[in-house]
Amino acid sequence: EPVGKVVIGTVKGDIHDIGKNLVGMMFEGAGFEVIDLGINTDAEGFIAALEEHRPDILGMSALLTTTMPYMKVVIQALKDRGMRDDYIVLVGGAPLNEEFGIAVGADAYCRDAGVAAETARRLIDERRAA
Repeated sequence: EPVGKVVIGTVKGDIHDIGKNLVGMMFEGAGFEVIDLGINTDAEGFIAALEEHRPDILGMSALLTTTMPYMKVVIQALKDRGMRDDYIVLVGGAPLNEEFGIAVGADAYCRDAGVAAETARRLIDERRAA
């Protein structure tokens, strides 16, 4: 029985996957079921995966400052469909910081793969206890 399910992907326009792959491995090591959408994932791709897999968590990654803002596009698309509150949204990637995570409306910014797995576990526990 997995501790939770997570959909991860690198956002549209970004072809970097090393960080995302590490996050996926850390999630798997922590007992999560991981659905990895790969690189260059657009809002429709994320939404289709959320509807198909119904995960606890959506994790988005970006390595380029030019692709970071697309995270907000995805979160806005979730809001527009009334889906935002159904998922814990985590964001990460080298150019990001806490401030950016708050600005785009994510539940948390994760500075590395280990933090991502710990944060996911904590937020799922909090949500299930509520």
